[in-house]
Order: sequence, then C-alpha cells, then structure tokens
Amino acid sequence: MSAKRLSANRAMWTQNVRQIGWIAIIHLLLWLAAIVLPIGLSYSQYDPKVGNVPQWKNVYYISNGFETLIAWLVPILAAAGVLRYMHEKRSADFIHSLPIRRTELLVGQMVFGWLMLVGPLVVAAIAAIGCLLGLDLPWPIGASDVWRWFGETLVVETFIFALGIVVGVLVGQSIVHIVLTNIALFFPTGIMVLLFSNLPLWLYGFPGGYYLSEKLMDWAVPIRYAMLTDRSMDAGEIGMLLLLSLLFFGLSIWLYERRPTEAAGQALTFSILRPLFVYGVAFCMCLTGGFYFGQVGQEWGWTIFGYVAFSLIGYAIAQMVMMKTWRVFHKWKGYVAFAAAMTVLFLAVRLDPIGYVSRVPEFADIEKVYFGQSVMNWQYRDRVGSEFEQYDQFLRTKDNIKAVRAFHEQLVHDQPLPSHFGNVHPVVIGYVLKDGTRLIRRYEVPVEAYKPYFQRIMESKEYKQQYYLLLRPGGYSPIRQVTIRNVNTGQEAVVLAEPKEIDSFVDALKRDLWNKPVDSFIGGGRVWNGEIELLQSDGDSFSLSLDEYNLHVRQWLEERHMWEKIEK
Repeated sequence: MSAKRLSANRAMWTQNVRQIGWIAIIHLLLWLAAIVLPIGLSYSQYDPKVGNVPQWKNVYYISNGFETLIAWLVPILAAAGVLRYMHEKRSADFIHSLPIRRTELLVGQMVFGWLMLVGPLVVAAIAAIGCLLGLDLPWPIGASDVWRWFGETLVVETFIFALGIVVGVLVGQSIVHIVLTNIALFFPTGIMVLLFSNLPLWLYGFPGGYYLSEKLMDWAVPIRYAMLTDRSMDAGEIGMLLLLSLLFFGLSIWLYERRPTEAAGQALTFSILRPLFVYGVAFCMCLTGGFYFGQVGQEWGWTIFGYVAFSLIGYAIAQMVMMKTWRVFHKWKGYVAFAAAMTVLFLAVRLDPIGYVSRVPEFADIEKVYFGQSVMNWQYRDRVGSEFEQYDQFLRTKDNIKAVRAFHEQLVHDQPLPSHFGNVHPVVIGYVLKDGTRLIRRYEVPVEAYKPYFQRIMESKEYKQQYYLLLRPGGYSPIRQVTIRNVNTGQEAVVLAEPKEIDSFVDALKRDLWNKPVDSFIGGGRVWNGEIELLQSDGDSFSLSLDEYNLHVRQWLEERHMWEKIEK
C-alpha cells in the first residue's frame, strides 16, 4: 500500500473516531446498564436471611427486552454511521476523490463499524464475569453463561450490521437506510404472514394459521434473539447467520464497485431497484388492506376496497419517496399496470386450477380423520388428549370418518359465508391417508345451518369418549373427593368424601356425559348452576360444569336434599 493510500485510510479512521466514535461508547454503556448494573444492584440488595438471589436462568433473563433492543438497533446505527459519507453529496464527492480504492475504503469502514460492536461486547462480558466471580453470592449463572451470551449476541449483531451495510450501499439517504434495514429484518416473516393471512380469503378452507407457526418467527432475527431465553442457537443456526453475514459483506463490496457516485441523496442508487421498490410497497400494502377489510367486513366488496385503497396509498407513498415530491399523480399508468397484474394473480388463485378447494379424499384412502377447532393440535399431535375436555379429536371409526367426510363435502359445495351476528363455529378437518400424506382445511361454519352434521359427529360414542377422559377406561385416577361450587359465589356448596357416595355420583355424572347433546359443545345460552371439581387420588383435579344437561346429577342431588345448597 502506498504512503498516500495509507494516509488516506488513517485519515478515514481518525474522522470516524471523531464523528461516530460515540456509537461505541453508547453501545458499551447500554450493555453495562443491561447486564452489569442489574448484577451490582442485586448484590447491594441481597439479604442473607431472605436469600433473595435473582432466579436468572441465563444472561438473557436479566433484562430481555432491553437486551433485544440493543442487539437490534445499535448495529443498524453503526452501519448507518460508517456509510453516512456516501449518502451526502459533498462527502461522497470528496471521499471518492481520495487516492484509495473503493474496496479498501468500504472494507475499512466495515472493520471500523464491526469493532464498534465487538469491543463494547468484550468489555461488558469481562465486566459481567468479574462481578459474578468477585461478588460473593450464589449466582444462578456463571462465566459459561456470559460467554454463551457474548457469542450469540456477537453473531446476531454481526448479521444485522452486515445486512445494514448491504442495504446502505443500495440506498442514497441515511433515513431511508435505517428504515429499509429494519424492513429487511422483518420482511421474510412479514411477507409470509401477509400471504398466509390473505390466502384464506381466496382459497376457501385454506388453514392460514397452520403455516404461521413459531418457526416462522425465527426468520425475524430480533424476535429470535428475544427467544434465546428459552432456546439457544445451535451450530447450524450460528453457521447460517455467519455465512449470510459473509455473503452480505461480499455483496456489499461487489455492489459498491458499481455504485454511481452521483446517487448520493437518491432513495435508491440503482435504477433497476426503483420499480421493484414501488411495486413491492404497493403489493405489501395491498395484502395488508385486503386482510384487514376482509376480516372486518367479511364481504367481497369490503375486501376489494381494502386491496384497491391500500395498494393505491402504498404506490403513491413509494413514488413520493423515489421522486422526493408529493406531485406523483402523473404516474397513474404505472398503478393501472400494477392493478391489472394483481387482478390476474388474484383471479388465477380464485379459479383454483389445481383443485385445492374441492379436494376431498376418497373414503377408501383415509386412515383417520381429525375434527376440531384448532390447527395447533393437528400440528402437535401429542397434545390431543392432554386435557380433560378435548374438543379436537382424531377419529378412526368408519361411521365418524364418513360423517366428517360428508360434512367436508357439504362445506365445499356450499362455501357458506359466516355472519358477525350469527352463531359461528371454527371447524378444522384433517385427514391422515393410508399412504402417509396429510391434508387439512379450516372453515368458519354457521352452526344452525349445519347442526345435523355437528350432531352426527359430536354425539357419537367415539367422539364423547375422546372428549371426556372421565368416559375413557383408565383415563383417570380414582376419585377421592367431589366438590360442587356455587357458580355465582364460587363457594363450596357440596363436598363428597365417602367412597360409595363418590362412586354413585360419578356414575350419574357419566350418564349425563354420554347423553349430552351437541348444543352442550357448540350451542350458547346454557344455564349454569355450578362447577363440579373432582380430586383424584394422585393429587390432580379437573372440573366440569354443572348445567341444564346434568339431569341425572341433579336428580341424585335432589334425592339427598343437596340441590338446595347449590341454588342458594
């Protein structure tokens, strides 16, 4: 490296220290406040008689929300700081006139920005370990926990910083840089949420919630960082983030070599990205508006209004950002082209060329069916049967498989639109086929119009036996006490402790459960008289409602002159 280039690099670092060195200081102070300060405060407030040591499972429990904000926002600020020179016309012209190659210039800035992240982290980690070892308390965390926090936080901050660098090369304004970096962090999760939330509007029965799993939140790095309290990163996740960081750094250098100097002050530096940005914003706003008005209005007119209004607003805002003026109304032809493309796309989905909506498996191909109201228990099958009352069921008898399939066929044929003012029940229908494939659909079903279908399934012996563990052989431990509480006061009205009385009462209760009509599962307006609590011999307890359908229980209580106590 020549003397002139070495001097130019040294001058850039000196200028960085003067102008943005404060970011490193703020970074350090924030981590000291989030990690080290709570440790010191806990020591000062410790009482040996009480033993009030904080129950931190790991470093992230110390101040989780604060730590997440630091790891999320400071790297973006650091990226904006080291690239600020290329976003201002004067500084861009001056810096690029120096005898230094663009690659060397950007690499130097990236190294300086990364050191502003790693330096404070190292100091904070050493300070935290020093406090834990130097302050004589039985801390629930140790040096290994701090180093785990240091490693994972460094990986996350490096990834966010690398993403901020590549975004900064693509834009020409610092404000746009910060905004777009935050959007890019949440874009993978956000766009999937929007797509899966809109598809049920166009594909009848599409179970959007089934695809919106917890794993989808991992794609948003700040949210994933907040979840490190309970689930640490594995080697694959760390490797992926580091690999992406290297790719972002490499892409930044490649783009910077081709970035026009005169792009400083423009929203986006490459002209090919400008229509992508405009139509991307319009598309995301379109999905947001359609989902909102589709949920609120539940009519096609309102849904279409949401698509048009929000996409138009998004298109106009994006054009204003690109052109740096509010006079963008002459760009209407671009919006017409966008609207035409979206119309074709939505019609293609609505016409369902692959037959997604109408697909109902043949009876001979079905091994078992799932009938319930939650996609979660379909996704996590081990949860089924874990509660005393279990609406969601896997049914295996031929009669129930035929009944669920007939219900599904009728829903596909009718495609009813639920009303805000009617009794509507969510219905999730899933199939496990004999070849191992699975199929799931979700519907909002008006209860009154389809009550015979509900009745055929939910009044079956198999369904009730699955719904109530009390009806399953060996589904519960022996009952050692029965307590009936007044529904209004919550006070104990009747307590049964005699084994013979308990057995007789449970027999009456079982008869009522076998006889309960479908209205007890999905109907409204039941008359509640109290709550029955059954204490098992293993110490666990479960409760059932005492309502108008408990005829045998009421008769049993009246014969023993106990019903009057419940009504008081």
